[in-house]
Amino acid sequence: MALTPESASTTPLHNPSNFSAALGLPYLGDYPRTYTHEGGFPAGFVWGSGTAAYQIEGAWNEGGRGPSIWDDFSGAGGPAHEAMVKVGAIAGGGGNHSGAVACDHYHRYREDVQLMASLGLRHYRFSLSWPRILPNGTLAGGVNEEGAAFYDALIDALIAAKIEPFVTLYHWDLPSALQTAASPGWLSAGTVRHFEDFARLCFERWGGKVRRWVTFNEPWTFTAPGNPYADVRTGPYLAGHNVLLAHAAAVRAFRETAAASGGAIGITNNIDWREPLTAAPEDVAAAERAREWWLAWFCDPIWRGDYPPSMRASLGERLPTFTPSELESLQGLNHYGSSFVVAQPNGKHYGKHYGEGNGESYWRDYEALALHSEEMKEEAAASAWLYSVPWGLRKLLSWVKRRYGNPPLYVTENGWSTPGNDSASSAQVADGSRVRFLANYTSELRRAIYEDGVDVRGYYAWSLLDNFEWEMGYSERFGLVYTDYATQRRHPKASARWL
Repeated sequence: MALTPESASTTPLHNPSNFSAALGLPYLGDYPRTYTHEGGFPAGFVWGSGTAAYQIEGAWNEGGRGPSIWDDFSGAGGPAHEAMVKVGAIAGGGGNHSGAVACDHYHRYREDVQLMASLGLRHYRFSLSWPRILPNGTLAGGVNEEGAAFYDALIDALIAAKIEPFVTLYHWDLPSALQTAASPGWLSAGTVRHFEDFARLCFERWGGKVRRWVTFNEPWTFTAPGNPYADVRTGPYLAGHNVLLAHAAAVRAFRETAAASGGAIGITNNIDWREPLTAAPEDVAAAERAREWWLAWFCDPIWRGDYPPSMRASLGERLPTFTPSELESLQGLNHYGSSFVVAQPNGKHYGKHYGEGNGESYWRDYEALALHSEEMKEEAAASAWLYSVPWGLRKLLSWVKRRYGNPPLYVTENGWSTPGNDSASSAQVADGSRVRFLANYTSELRRAIYEDGVDVRGYYAWSLLDNFEWEMGYSERFGLVYTDYATQRRHPKASARWL
């Protein structure tokens, strides 16, 4: 990848007296508005882009694929049911707001691989659809050979094009058969066993061709805000615990198969950087608590042998326990934005926002309130939650280094959204805001590597294609390539050439 040379100084927005010393974090209180786009990256640094199965594949009821919970949530093939969100309403109402067709990648993967090759992409991260391979979610229900053959062909096409596949096993599309009253998804220990079986099947089939694997994409997202639990006091923590047990089981399976020969496996966690709004002790503590209850929730057990002390102290018996044999892995990291944090006793804001009343729940346990102050708002994306705050990525990476002993890291998702209009206008394809976002974030990534000594080994821009954006349907576009959903034509944006 080549960055466009653009000489610029790094000027702090403000630097309150004693602010950095009081908080002890990297250049805290120094909020750059401009970034230096000069200099290279270490030899062997990986540049890539990624997608997720449900967001691009389509063919929801073809080739023997079974239904997933996202077919249920979004109403693919019929009215939505068991929906935690009303996808069509959020996305503007009307039309097809599901992944039933999406980018039709299932039928168009060959041309998509050719497109990647034409763009010079050499590393591609994608996920396997569990219900496409195991329609009922279990080995006992039978392997769908037609679905597995699709991934045979995709992986072979990537390798033939000299593009390295980076495979995620679970990107949120749980088989519907595993989300029932009898088998309540990630609240069930049975799902842990079924995921281990699924992972082992994948390693045995593709381990000789795929070197890099991820077990789960962003477990925080589908355990903390991702389900209206019947018991919000314990539901998120039990689901998160089972995901970590499933991760550990998959890692064991990986090591017991040929996939481990020259390969690597990790878990991808996400967080937006949390910055104290002031040097007040309660705000400093709230920011650290927010980082612990978001990222460290899933990282501390892997690297430090237990959940964060702040979670143990607050939750007591509501937080499950591990055995030492369950705690081994590598690590991946997703990052989008940042926000300032102030203390929020009893989590009143989030409790109301998520309809959880006044009882105990994750958001009330969290006790921190995220704010976007003027220091944050360099540029706003189409997503209501997303602002361009590149310095937050550097601070986050430095925090991970200090807390976990500088493990090898890949930034596996980092991206920018624009409005989801229906025409590939010159402005959409020119893509200036996304190019700025990528250039500025990778500038701070370079500083994290060379100035802070963080062991970052790769960066994957999100996403390769405009696609189905979960609860936002098609109202937002994250792609480096514009997808015309009416014709399924692809139009590379300027950001695709930049990468």
